[in-house]
Amino acid sequence: MTSLSPNYLNQLQTLLASPAIMRGEAAQPQPDVFLAESRDAGAALVAALSEAETAQARSRVEVQLLAAAAADLAVIERLAGRSTTSIMRDDAIAQLIQQALTDPDALLRPTIHPPRYRGADRDLLATIYQTLISIEESATETTADAITAALSMDMALLREAAKLAGLDVKQILEDMGGEEIVTLAIEAWQKMSFLIGEDNVAKVQETMGEVIEKLREKTAVSSYMERFLATEAIYRESRSLVQHYNGSDQKIAQLTPKIIALQGSFSGRNKVAASLIRLLSMVKLIKALRTPPWGPLIVASGYLLIIGYELYSAHDHVDSDRYPFFDRVAGVRTILATELAN
Repeated sequence: MTSLSPNYLNQLQTLLASPAIMRGEAAQPQPDVFLAESRDAGAALVAALSEAETAQARSRVEVQLLAAAAADLAVIERLAGRSTTSIMRDDAIAQLIQQALTDPDALLRPTIHPPRYRGADRDLLATIYQTLISIEESATETTADAITAALSMDMALLREAAKLAGLDVKQILEDMGGEEIVTLAIEAWQKMSFLIGEDNVAKVQETMGEVIEKLREKTAVSSYMERFLATEAIYRESRSLVQHYNGSDQKIAQLTPKIIALQGSFSGRNKVAASLIRLLSMVKLIKALRTPPWGPLIVASGYLLIIGYELYSAHDHVDSDRYPFFDRVAGVRTILATELAN
């Protein structure tokens, strides 16, 4: 796990305190200080992601980077003073952000349980099925929410955002006067772009723009996800590999916890990504981010990036070979094809 600066975490805790606490004399929010700390935290996490040598290490950093982007948006939401309608009034999102930043392993634990023992092969197949279904259902729900939120914006704006290779940060700051809310929104966007990979931003945004054009209803998202993830085909292939494997039951049994871990790995990412989408939906209502051209473009581009991250991360967890540019873990199909090859 990447250790983040105590100053960053302390500033964040103060800024995300409940509105009642923020009005107290003990709390002295310093957005400018937090902005500097946020930049340093982002740089540290990006470096850690590039240096991570294992899938588990990458998973921890990705959860932290997602949370750091969410933290920037959550601070914007607090600074805008929308306490009466705040989605954070119960502190649930603030708590999730803090947990993801300081203890990402807690979010990466599986939420499904190993099946009751019925034989190594049956247990593995049951686990594969549970994991594939869990990933598909979670990704469908979050993606549908994100697309619904994105479609509340003007489609022409989404098309324009899809054509961006990146944001001209210097130009935005010059045009908008370096306003704290806009600067923090850019910080959040940059963290999302780092999650995708800077070289992949243009391709992912364009692809997600095309996806949004086609998917305007949850049923359409569900059908698309079935095709995109191909979980049924992966399960059939997995069943064939298991049934034709001639090795020991011990090796089969050792694969069950590896597959279960993939469910936790995606679930942890998905929880933070879902909160990031909710925060985007809140901050896009703030005046500075409704001011064209840059405010709405930052938000629209943010939606495209997080939808892309959700989709490619889900696919990475079920089959990590199809999209080499987004290969963070060994997915279900990859593990079985590698481990059970005769």
